[in-house]
This record gives sequence, structure tokens and C-alpha cells, in this order.
Amino acid sequence: MIDLYKLPPEGLRLNGTTADLALEGGASLRDLAWSVFVLPSKPDVFLEVKGQAVWQGTCSRCLAPLDRPLMVESQFLGSKDAELVGRGSHTLGSQDLDVVFLPEDTLDEAELVREQFELQAPMHPLCVEDCKGLCPNCGKNWNKGPCQCRPEAERTPSALNQALTKALAGIKLDPES
Repeated sequence: MIDLYKLPPEGLRLNGTTADLALEGGASLRDLAWSVFVLPSKPDVFLEVKGQAVWQGTCSRCLAPLDRPLMVESQFLGSKDAELVGRGSHTLGSQDLDVVFLPEDTLDEAELVREQFELQAPMHPLCVEDCKGLCPNCGKNWNKGPCQCRPEAERTPSALNQALTKALAGIKLDPES
């Protein structure tokens, strides 16, 4: 835990490693190495988070396991000032920084690192750019070849579809009335 009001004037740098860290949605990070730098900027604090890890998850289309290198490098200003937080950004020296609300006097560096990696994690990762996904009928991975299911166009229409098609065909629309 970092006490935000007892920081040395030159700031505080913390480094750490984690072998495995679970993320939301079943993904995880492997071989996480990180660095957090916190510098007082009265009455606020400048925060820098850097790190690297291997993101482990699954392809969002075919559910194949994925390992992706993931780098994080973020800088922002932490503040309790509602007006400053409401503006959303602040210029500190020559840098335009996002502003985040830090309501507590302490900051959990491990949770800060986890949050920054969660923000950088892929939302819809694909094993390959043109991943074909899974067959909705049998679940076969189409990237590994076609399945034995008949394509949608070759299927016979259901009784409901046939009745609906017949009913719609009998409707006479008169745009003039």
C-alpha cells in the first residue's frame, strides 16, 4: 500500500513481478513484471504504470487458446479535487494527463497494476484476423476445415417459415391508400 500523503519529494518507485494473475472473463496474465512511479504534485499525485506480461485467453470466435504479449505504459494524475476530475484532463508541465479520482489516502499498487492491464487487455481477441469461428450447429472449428452440416441456404425451410412466406406472398400492398 502506498500512502499518498507521505511520499518523498523525489517520488516513490515500486517494482514487482507476478507469475500468474487472473483477470476478468477467464483470462490471465503470465510472467507479469511491473513498475509503479508515484510523484507528489501538491495537492495531487502523478502516477506512472509500466509493465509487460503474456496475456492468456481465448479467441472470441473459435475459442482457441491464445497467448499474446501485452505491454502497459500509462501516465495520469490522481486527485481528490472534484472540479479537476470533472474536467477529465490536466496539463502538468508539457504533458496533457488524464485525471482519475483517488478518494482514499492510500493506494494499492497491485490493484492499480491489475486495473491498467485490464484496460489494455484485448476486448475481442482473434487467433487470426480472418478467424472463421465455430459451426453454430455442431461446434466444429471452421479454421480446421468444413463440417458435415449443410449450409444455411441448403436447409429446407421450417413449417413456420413456409407458412410465413405463404402469408406474406398473399398480402397486397397499396401505397396509394
